Amino acid sequence: MSPSEASASGTAGRRRKNSEPDDAGRSSRTNGRRRSGGRRKQEPRRFGRLIGVIGGVLVVALIGLGVVLYLDRGGEGGGDGSPPRTRPVAYSVSDSETNDINTVLATREADNRPLNEGELFGERSAEISSRGVAFTLRDFELAEDCSGAVWGDGVAEALAGADCTQAGRGTYVSDDHFGVVAIFNLADIEGSRAVAAAMAEPELPEGEESPADAPVTGFVMPPSGADPFDRLGSGYSAAEATISGHYLVVVWVQPTDSASVDERVSLASPLVTLGNFRDPLYRRLVNLKDDTDTTEPTGGTGVETTGPGTGG
Repeated sequence: MSPSEASASGTAGRRRKNSEPDDAGRSSRTNGRRRSGGRRKQEPRRFGRLIGVIGGVLVVALIGLGVVLYLDRGGEGGGDGSPPRTRPVAYSVSDSETNDINTVLATREADNRPLNEGELFGERSAEISSRGVAFTLRDFELAEDCSGAVWGDGVAEALAGADCTQAGRGTYVSDDHFGVVAIFNLADIEGSRAVAAAMAEPELPEGEESPADAPVTGFVMPPSGADPFDRLGSGYSAAEATISGHYLVVVWVQPTDSASVDERVSLASPLVTLGNFRDPLYRRLVNLKDDTDTTEPTGGTGVETTGPGTGG
């Protein structure tokens, strides 16, 4: 029975048949037309008010959802699990033009074997410890899309200009610190230096502050924004980029209990410890040098170099 129809006499819940006679004095039809009653006029108004209430609730809910999305996009944190877009308080670049790794691994042409997950994040890298600090690997990622490993147009453009083909990132935790490591596979050592420079904030004259509308320099993003990495950048943190031939390695650490960027502390030990993440590159260095040293001389023209070794 539709809501607009008048209730029929008889047993409740049973639809009355057309052949059943109406009760005396209570006929609901006159000349084939339904008897008009209060319910037929009241139901549409009640239904209209219900639609209005539901519509109002939906409007309020949509407004609230829009506010949440706006705040989420405008924030720097990664409380929802997304990596935070932030940068360290202190940043430095280590570049030694005379060390073997910069000489032997200077170009991807000489070291053309791609990086692999087992090499970077295998058993040897599951735990990294020294100087009384012990880090344990939490999350990692190795991807061909280098732009997804950083934020900031300047850094992304530098990676594209350096012909970046791989970006590996990992997160590490210890009792008192947590950290991020990143390695970029670039065409040559000059590209490595260019990307490291793109991550640095512009140097200003002493006593002069950066304009409020100056673009923010981009940096590396961790592969995960899960706790405690949702707090990365909200406390005092330091990072070091190391030129390693055609690879650029970035190590970034922050004390677990740091809650202010003004709480300056020494992070030398955790930076050096987590810097051992570069060990796979030294294994590549040894393999390439061994391959070069064991080749046969060719007719007095020097030593003929061979292709890259099989790696560690």
